[in-house]
Amino acid sequence: MSATDRVNPFAPALDVANAVLYEGYILYPYTASARKNRIRWQFGVIVPQDYTKSGTGEPAEAQTEILLECDDEAQVELLFRFLHVEARSVEAWNGSSFEPVESLKVDAKLYSTFDEGVEREVIARLQPAAGAQTAVPIAFGSDENVELLRDADDELRGRVVRRRWAIHGALTVACEPVADLPNLRKLRARIENHSSVVPGERSSALRTAFVSSHTLFHAENGQFLSALDPPEDAANATAALANRHTWPVLVGAQTADAQRSPLVLSSPIILYDFPAVAPQSEGDTCDATEVDELMMLSILSLPEAERDEARATDPRARAIVERAERFDAAELQRLHGTLLQKRPGEGMPDPFSAPDPFSALDLPGMDCVFVDGMKVSKGSMVRLHPKRRADVWDTFLDGKTATVRAIHQDVENQMYVAVTVDADPASDLHDWYGRSFFFYPDEVEPLAAAPGGRP
Repeated sequence: MSATDRVNPFAPALDVANAVLYEGYILYPYTASARKNRIRWQFGVIVPQDYTKSGTGEPAEAQTEILLECDDEAQVELLFRFLHVEARSVEAWNGSSFEPVESLKVDAKLYSTFDEGVEREVIARLQPAAGAQTAVPIAFGSDENVELLRDADDELRGRVVRRRWAIHGALTVACEPVADLPNLRKLRARIENHSSVVPGERSSALRTAFVSSHTLFHAENGQFLSALDPPEDAANATAALANRHTWPVLVGAQTADAQRSPLVLSSPIILYDFPAVAPQSEGDTCDATEVDELMMLSILSLPEAERDEARATDPRARAIVERAERFDAAELQRLHGTLLQKRPGEGMPDPFSAPDPFSALDLPGMDCVFVDGMKVSKGSMVRLHPKRRADVWDTFLDGKTATVRAIHQDVENQMYVAVTVDADPASDLHDWYGRSFFFYPDEVEPLAAAPGGRP
């Protein structure tokens, strides 16, 4: 029985767990033909052990270690979740046989060749007495089903073939006491993939991989300790934990004790303790950004042909497109209000009149800095000459003129010039919400002093 089919202790964490499960599942513009959707699934991939010999660097195992505060009467339940890749192939009927195609339109409906993900769950239970250990098999068989495609005149036009390959591995859970701390146990969960490798490129190897893998832990009559901010007496034991390819954080309703919780999510994506999905979000955008307002507006900008292709690509992509098509001014205001304040009596907030969300931050500020004997301060014009080559932006910005927005000093007394680029049409927006490029004083050439100032 699936954990989602019963009243279960993992329920308070499932929203966040589902966001991890479908992080990067499919990327904007949500079409199968998009190049970035040809290389799938970057998070939480546990490949078959034999595939590691190919030298890709992707792991065949993952391990979580977390401290549990309990007595011998406590019970621990684990829920390992992942996606099982299902290959969906579209084949056109040519009158005598079926031949694979990228897509096929039957009447008004488009069908596309693409890989889908089927949710899988494995449950393990353990009583954390000294030396306790249990192993649960991870086993899901192969399967294939065929859907015939007929047009309105009942003529055979093609078929959709869905195929899954058998996968198997092991979830091993062990518990051991912590020296000098009698009420603490170290809980270890190890996941291994023993599946056969499907020959071919990485996309073939993914057929038998555990994709978007993550594990939920629940303790009855016990509390897990934070691995990010443990109690002082457990700091050394926490530092000795070995977490590989996954990281545990406390989840659920945050109580007065921010260092303990009966619920833990061990995720391939590093999160903070007690993560939560924003209440304004109506569903996953699956795009590894989760900026709902931006994604909805971007989808609405797509031509109808691309929206049709996205609908045919994957059921989750269809849901995202249909949600965007229902997006109206009220939804925009609700999502936009995540950061901005709405003025009384007005519908949409004015971003240039809203309170500065960064005004309360404690950012060290200085009045000015001198470059080649010229005073550079807020409002000064400079030309950029990046020297450190920190990233590709240094190449793009070399020689550009910019306006100084602030002078900052860090805790080591290093000075920085914060600027917005004059050629950037969004520079006013960047200035409003506090986004600047930062350069050392020797990377800017003064062109003019701030208005009202003097060299």
